[in-house]
Amino acid sequence: MKKEVNVLGDGRTLPREYAVLEQLTDSILVVDADSNIVLVNKAALSKWSYRLDQLIGKSICSVVEYPESYQGFAIGQLVGSTVHLLLHQGNGVSCKVVMSVSKLLLEGQCQYLLVAKYCYPSELPTNSTISPYHRKLLDRGTLDVLQSRTRPPAAAELPLATDLRVAIQQHQLQLYYQPQVNVITGRICGVEALCRWFHNDYGMIAPDKFIALAESVGMITELDLWVLGCACRQLAQWRAKGVDIPAVAINLSSVNLTIEHLPELIMQVLRDNGLTTSDLVVEITESGFVEKDVTVKNVINRLFTSGIKLSVDDFGVGYSNLSRLQHLPAMQLKLDRSLIEHIDSNDVAKSVSVAALLIGKSMQLQVVAEGVESAEQCRILQQIGFPVVQGYFFAAPLSVHQLEQWLDSHSNGMVDVQHL
Repeated sequence: MKKEVNVLGDGRTLPREYAVLEQLTDSILVVDADSNIVLVNKAALSKWSYRLDQLIGKSICSVVEYPESYQGFAIGQLVGSTVHLLLHQGNGVSCKVVMSVSKLLLEGQCQYLLVAKYCYPSELPTNSTISPYHRKLLDRGTLDVLQSRTRPPAAAELPLATDLRVAIQQHQLQLYYQPQVNVITGRICGVEALCRWFHNDYGMIAPDKFIALAESVGMITELDLWVLGCACRQLAQWRAKGVDIPAVAINLSSVNLTIEHLPELIMQVLRDNGLTTSDLVVEITESGFVEKDVTVKNVINRLFTSGIKLSVDDFGVGYSNLSRLQHLPAMQLKLDRSLIEHIDSNDVAKSVSVAALLIGKSMQLQVVAEGVESAEQCRILQQIGFPVVQGYFFAAPLSVHQLEQWLDSHSNGMVDVQHL
């Protein structure tokens, strides 16, 4: 039996998560258990030629047509899948749409989220760029690649990897940026660059899925270098426009620590964009720092001696112990979000966070708390003494334009942290 996936959590977190979906996806519908449409975003209205009053309260059955293999509107059986539907547009035109189905639980009521990422004419042109493999999946009606599993099935891995390589080479990936805020001064002290992939057929693919895929097929170096170059170019463009962003952080897979000339590659990208080592933070998961391989140790030490700022990402969930921490060549610790999640309701979580901060301070490291989602969490972290926080409380990961708007709305990055 197919496992149901509740990707959006509950009513407490839905407003934030819906806002994120609104900015990252093309079209969103929410349907109740009786198949009536209860929520529509603007993208769906404009793309599908419907008015709001034409859709709200209307049965989804009258808007889309399921393949014959599905009897009626058994949407509960499609949770966790991506399906191929026929959309009856309000202007009388029909289009095919690739749409994912996820389950929502709001105040005990079961609803369903339908996210459409790709629409195309019901009759594809002969020179369509959709691959035969993807066309077969579309014609079959379901795409199993994005089921809840650690890795895609073997049969789907190589075609998806090919698509990822094309996406990297043709700059189809996008970087979003999440601000990091100093909760003492209220000033933005940097942004973290986060990669997003919107696949034409599958829609938004979760970063952990395509990053794991890139690592498994030997493409992670190409992906990480693309992120590095794109982030540095963007920071240089912001500097040229007078946008005040002190530094940009990127995530580096520990797989790339086996590349002996990695420090030279990073330094060259910085020089090409007129940047210095003070403009970049390289985040490496804690497991990468404790790798026993001699080459990895040498690369990490050379990154550090080159002046490249290293950050221990996801600190506190894996290999943490005091003896290792003494030898980490880093300037920053990023406390894992799992330790922040319950800091406002669990004394143990709070105590662990305090201990992590003290450890970081004793080593003269900047400590960053990520995953901050509420004013109460931020207030507690501020009281404990955390200097820098990152999370949805201040901003979701934002596109370039959205980040610039966010900066403008906060007096060029100054956030009110005095009234938490």
